[in-house]
Amino acid sequence: TEHILRGGPVVWPILGLAAAALLAAIGKWISLSLVPSPSRKRIDALLQCVEEGRLDAAKEAAAGIRGPTGEMLAAGVALIGKPVELLEEVMYERVLVTRLKVQRLLPFIAISAAAAPLLGLLGTVTGIISTFKLITVFGTGDVKTLSGGISEALITTELGLIAAIPALLLHAYLSRKAKGITDRMEQSALSLVNGVAIGQPDPRDAGSDQATTDASSGGGSDASAAESARDALVELLGPLLEERRGSDDSKPTSDPA
Repeated sequence: TEHILRGGPVVWPILGLAAAALLAAIGKWISLSLVPSPSRKRIDALLQCVEEGRLDAAKEAAAGIRGPTGEMLAAGVALIGKPVELLEEVMYERVLVTRLKVQRLLPFIAISAAAAPLLGLLGTVTGIISTFKLITVFGTGDVKTLSGGISEALITTELGLIAAIPALLLHAYLSRKAKGITDRMEQSALSLVNGVAIGQPDPRDAGSDQATTDASSGGGSDASAAESARDALVELLGPLLEERRGSDDSKPTSDPA
């Protein structure tokens, strides 16, 4: 305690920031640990049901998956049959909501890790200033008098680093843990979208096939109409051609001299 008190007034903000960061890290670790991890076996069973088109079984499988991943998959299964874009948007919204929840308090821990060394540096500066003031008054002959300012400068730097290093490590660990939760959700969402694409035809493809069929049938009808018009033209012009041919045959041919 005496060692800490010798650090001067800047010690107290450093200790308060370190305590707040530690409490925030413990609370965040508890909240992230309580988030259930989805079973890969259950997710695979759900995807198989979706690919086979068994929606009732898929809804039951989604209800058996716990945590935010299960809620997202249940919302996605309920939208099967709707446009794929709507399915993607709804699940992406769920991922964003979960990301905001799991990242709460992490910025504060990061700020604490960055601010603690700066407070230590501030204490160092104030300690050096106090030392120079004492040198101005008493000179450099009394080392004991100068040791107070030097101790203040070094102790605040020490405490700032002691507070910053654990906060930095805790932030890295908790950020990785939070990112793992959202990464699993994104992977499950992508798998569900792919399963839906496999399990049901795309309406745009169906429309394209229908358009191709219509075009083919339209082309056939156009060919039939052209053939009918040609036959009608032959029937109309046939007698005229026969009459013209007969008149040409009846003309006398001149005998060459």
